[in-house]
Amino acid sequence: MLAAHCSLNSANVHLRARPHGYCTPVRGRGDTSTNAKRLVYVRGTIPGRSTHDLPPSFPNTTPATTGASGADGEADKVQANGGALSRADFAKFVQFFRQASPYIEGHRDKTFVIVVPGIVTSDKALLQSTMSDVALLHGLGVKCVVVVGVQNQIDEMLKERGMTPRYIGEYRITDRETMTVTIEAAGRARTECEQYLSRGPAIPMIRRHTKGEGEIHFEPAMRVVSGNYIAAKRRGVLDGIDFGLTGEVRFVLKDDIQRQLDIGNIVLLSNIGFTAAGEVLNCNTFDVGLHAAVELQADKLFFMHKEEVARLQLPPWLPISDAQKMLLERLEDVISSEQMDVLRASMDASVLGPASAMPSTTPMPGSMSTTMMSPKVLMMKKEDIVVDLDIWSASGFPAAVSTCVIACCRGVRRSHLIDARVDGGLLLELYSRDGVGTMISADFYEGIRKARPSDLDAVAALLSPLEKAGTLVKRSRDELAIMLMDFTVIERETKVLGCALLLPLGADESGIPVAEVGAFCVDPAFRGSGRGDSMLDYVEQDARQRGIRR
Repeated sequence: MLAAHCSLNSANVHLRARPHGYCTPVRGRGDTSTNAKRLVYVRGTIPGRSTHDLPPSFPNTTPATTGASGADGEADKVQANGGALSRADFAKFVQFFRQASPYIEGHRDKTFVIVVPGIVTSDKALLQSTMSDVALLHGLGVKCVVVVGVQNQIDEMLKERGMTPRYIGEYRITDRETMTVTIEAAGRARTECEQYLSRGPAIPMIRRHTKGEGEIHFEPAMRVVSGNYIAAKRRGVLDGIDFGLTGEVRFVLKDDIQRQLDIGNIVLLSNIGFTAAGEVLNCNTFDVGLHAAVELQADKLFFMHKEEVARLQLPPWLPISDAQKMLLERLEDVISSEQMDVLRASMDASVLGPASAMPSTTPMPGSMSTTMMSPKVLMMKKEDIVVDLDIWSASGFPAAVSTCVIACCRGVRRSHLIDARVDGGLLLELYSRDGVGTMISADFYEGIRKARPSDLDAVAALLSPLEKAGTLVKRSRDELAIMLMDFTVIERETKVLGCALLLPLGADESGIPVAEVGAFCVDPAFRGSGRGDSMLDYVEQDARQRGIRR
């Protein structure tokens, strides 16, 4: 076992679970039966949230160009006013806090792994903006593990020294000289992160709120720790190619990391891993983030990105089955059927369903779609196949996308892709109702689907007690059969446990499509388990995709 040596810088309203996993206040109870009418606010219609009128595939705020200050003009006004909020914005400020309060409480004491790859850390303004968000998350009680990548910096430093970066597929060949540059780049990035995370409130603000409390000691705002938390092994020689000091993550020292999180520290991980013999290796940042999230049983995994993911125009939400299908469809013409079977088994992807929310499967520029994969896939361990970067590179998807999907396959409930150019993207994704990124969720909607004709008897049986009690309008069997296509059901082991009706009502006087949620019922034996909340969120996602605005 490696010793974990650390460096410490002294530096009657029901709460309904949103797709991100926490709660927003709505009328009625998600796990009890009701046919109460309710407005379903979807993207673009939330009162006071005009920025959501942007297309769903585009971030809801303007990309950051000046670090934490943003580029929408509002932040500039605050800066010009010495940081004070103008009276005209008081109502917005209060509205935001009231809206965010359930999420603030819901995310408290949760563990988030945030991967910031080299394409982001090489941009100082974006790195500073991202670290500002991390600092705020920490202040709101989130346990943060930040994984910092430096691929772009390594390439640039090698070129400055007259050396050429060498890659085989998606893996760098790391010789001694490249390893020296890698250590230097990782050290610089770590120091920059610690610098940004050490910034505290302005001194005048501290003095104003601490008068009469004795001597003031100005110390770093929070503690950031890093160390030899990554156990690695050499990638070795593959297909006759010696990858030198390129490493693969074996595991992270989860217990040591957890102890640091429990005492209130931010943990900073890098691409540097260590062998049991004391050798230093250059690991892949996405591999580090994946291992950290899975082994720490993180509540969420975040990947910051730029244009390489944004251009895909992924939907705001992808269930894991759709995301798996999205990746595997791209590989059908790239790997053999035998290799595909091995890969499917490694992802446990035997229940892939329709993927109507997925983008086109047209191969991306630069993909490996014309090259068959190496037969080595068949000889790899099951747990290694699913994390092999070369395999997923062949799909044409960026590593951030495939790693998010793999993380959900391995037990992380939710993974998020966030454009680092959106100022405050992490905060908007976590503390606003609809977020600004793409969320890939595992099991949140497990067993939820559109009703089929064979479900008619089960739905009628669920609604019958409510009709007899006068809670629900009585419908004949023929009427129910006609409306069945608008029902959503939740099923477990072929038994229908609940149902909900999304009934289109046409357009209102403004021409906006409107629908009603009714006939909402969960079997009494399964109430209080969160299934009703999940089904209601699924219905809202369905409304979004059908263009229903209210």
